[in-house]
Amino acid sequence: MPGSAIMWIRDGVLVNRMHLNPVAFAFAYWLFTPSEKRSRITIELLINFGFTKSGFSCADKMFLFNQEHDNALPNVDAAASFYNELATISAQSCSYFEGAVDLLADLQKVGAYSYITSAVEQEVLDRWAQSPQGKMISASLMEILGRRPNFFKGTDHFEYVTDTVKPDCIYYVADAVSELLTVLANKERFKIVSIGFSYCIDKPQVMEAVGLVKTTLSGFPQSEIPYPDEIELDESRLQVPQEYQLADSLRGAGADHVVGGDSHEIFANLRKYFTQSGLLK
Repeated sequence: MPGSAIMWIRDGVLVNRMHLNPVAFAFAYWLFTPSEKRSRITIELLINFGFTKSGFSCADKMFLFNQEHDNALPNVDAAASFYNELATISAQSCSYFEGAVDLLADLQKVGAYSYITSAVEQEVLDRWAQSPQGKMISASLMEILGRRPNFFKGTDHFEYVTDTVKPDCIYYVADAVSELLTVLANKERFKIVSIGFSYCIDKPQVMEAVGLVKTTLSGFPQSEIPYPDEIELDESRLQVPQEYQLADSLRGAGADHVVGGDSHEIFANLRKYFTQSGLLK
């Protein structure tokens, strides 16, 4: 008898690092943009844009930002590659949400199939899987699905999981509107229950990520940074969603259920939902 599959977003749902990713995106874009092209671009603008495009790969975010700002960044691929290294090293200081590791293990025990689905390049995810952080949950996962040639987060991943384990249902746990809209586009083809993960980032967390990324950058050889610059930012210019706004936006994007709470509560609430759904005892 087929079991249920759960597809998890790594960054922002399993690992509490959504305050870090937009900051690393902003720093990578800024550092790889020539000084003379930064006149209408600020770090705060880049961080805010990164939050609004949560769920997109870094390269896609950079491409979209470039479209709106006269292609200020001359080499998106180089900047995105730098982001991968910067974010990976910085994220070693981040941790799983409280209860995430135990919930994955318990879901595996009852026969559920857990997958990570990500827009990050597969080779980056494969390296992460071998890190101490990745190894903490690797035994509870069926597979980590990333970006491969002609294989992307969204329809390709839904199709792969459906064909591989033939689940009776796919639970999709996501924290971004863009990810839930992808579910809506695939509802008729696959049996998916979408769960909006409503965890809010506040400005102090963003500033904490700024300090973390700066510390990581200080360990990079200056030769790896084409346009090194001292970066300062104004916290008052940061824009982060309020909790009610995030929950409403997730529902508006078609989430069948929304789970909220702080970093200590949200996985307890998610466990409660899976228990009420009959997936857990």
